[in-house]
Parts: sequence; structure tokens; C-alpha cells
Amino acid sequence: MRPRARRTIALLSLALPLVAKAQAATADVTLYMMEVPPLTVNAVDRRGPAGDITMEAIRRAGYRPDLKVVPSNRAMRQVQLTTSRDELIIPLARQQEREPHYTWIAPVAKVHRAFFSMTRRVRSFGEARTAFRTIAVARGTAGLNILHEQGFPDAQLVEVVDGIAAAKMLMIGRVDAWYGPELQFRQWQRETDPQGRVQKGARLGSTENYLACSRSCDPVLVARLGEALEKMRRDGSIKAIEARYAGGE
Repeated sequence: MRPRARRTIALLSLALPLVAKAQAATADVTLYMMEVPPLTVNAVDRRGPAGDITMEAIRRAGYRPDLKVVPSNRAMRQVQLTTSRDELIIPLARQQEREPHYTWIAPVAKVHRAFFSMTRRVRSFGEARTAFRTIAVARGTAGLNILHEQGFPDAQLVEVVDGIAAAKMLMIGRVDAWYGPELQFRQWQRETDPQGRVQKGARLGSTENYLACSRSCDPVLVARLGEALEKMRRDGSIKAIEARYAGGE
């Protein structure tokens, strides 16, 4: 082989890994975003604090997000499929029964829950079981799982489509209480119950909500996203995004 040909082959062997790395760093990655307002919202220029944090982390990690906004149950089923690979999901509450079905990358939000009622403020799950005959809770959510874990019978729970439906049922007396996220309640209360007739009990059943991936997930993708989120936490980007929403922007 001529010296020039050998040099060409050597240069190609050095260049190909760099090309592959550049392609990987600009690859599309599928992100399933569950609509869990106000943590995630489906608007063109804003995705809620958890959504904006995740989209920025994906960008910093060198990927292009292929965003799919779908109902929570459908998103979880899709990402749990055994054939799924490298599919991301937010904001997923990390719970024991979900642990083996996902690759957990990093938390993007802390969710505090409570019981909301027109009649009383409860301080424990035990008190709620005794005080309320019927409790509305959003179907397929971490809140429903928490109530089951705490021993609430199905006959006491009224599963609804989302937290807004639960709040409306509470206001018209269809249920005795609503169990759900504090942030969701505050948003709803500003719009529907400015007089503050609904009473909030003690915080019960808080969870860390994660950016997660399908069980089969590229370790490089996981590492890059985890590193991007950690850097955003250190440089104040996450607090800045959260502050924009806390300020009502």
C-alpha cells in the first residue's frame, strides 16, 4: 500500500469516531410529557417548570427533544413497554411499585399532597379515613397509589379524570374531600375559589417527581442528562425557571 493511501486510511479511522460522536450529540430523543399542571403544561412557549427544566437539560446534553404530550396513563404504558428503548418521561413520581419499570435519571420537581375539604383540616391519613366518607383522587396518579398503600378501601375513593374534576365535585358536594397536589390546588383556587372556602389539611404523601427513561436506556444518554441537570442545579438555572412560574409569569 502506498504511503499516501495509508495516511488517508489513518485519518479516516480517527475521524469516524468523532463524526459518530457528533451525530449522537445531535440525535432526536423522544420525551413523553404528561400534563400535570402546573408542573407541566402544553403551551407553545412554556411547558411548566418541570417541562422547561427538562427541555433545557436535553438541549444542554446535546439532544433534540421529540416532544409528545399525552395523557398520563398512556405515557406510562408506552414507556413501560418491553420493546421501548431510550424513551423519556416526565414528571414521574418515584414509587416502589414503579421502581423496576423505569430508569430513574434525576428529580425535576418535589410534589406535596394534602386532603382538601369544605368542612375540616385533617392531620393524618388515619384521620382522613375516619373523617371522609368519599375522597376524590385523579385516576392513575401517584396520589391514588399512595391512598391504596395507606389502606383506603376502593369503596371510599372516587377516581376522576384529573384534579380539576375532583375540585369541582368537592365544591358541589359530590365528595367529602379531594386528595391531590398542593400546587394544583393553589392554581385551581385562584381561578375558582378566591374566597378560600376549601380548607387544606397537613402535607401527606410527598414525592420526588423524576425525569425517567424506559427500562432499556442508553447509559450515555442517562449520564449526559443527569450531568446536565446537576449543572443546572449548581448554576442556579433550575431555581430561575421555578421562580418564573412562582411569580406568575
